[in-house]
Amino acid sequence: MIGDSTMLLSKLQKSPEKMVPIGVMLLTTGLMMLVVGILWPQSPLLAHLAPDWNDFLRGFLFGIAIVFETFSVVVLVSAAANKRKAL
Repeated sequence: MIGDSTMLLSKLQKSPEKMVPIGVMLLTTGLMMLVVGILWPQSPLLAHLAPDWNDFLRGFLFGIAIVFETFSVVVLVSAAANKRKAL
């Protein structure tokens, strides 16, 4: 799994114009997860969960959102750097 993602990123680094949509997709996914985590307490569907599980799942969602957003910044910055090198 790790080798496949590394190979995918190395192929994408050769064409920065293909990296930008992937970076924006990761950023959008992370922001959507963040919105779901913020709106989590107002959801009546999750009222039956125990408070400990509720807090754990909400925190886990926030953590995954942060990872997606950080990885999107890395992808977008490397795309900008590669594009600048090509010029």
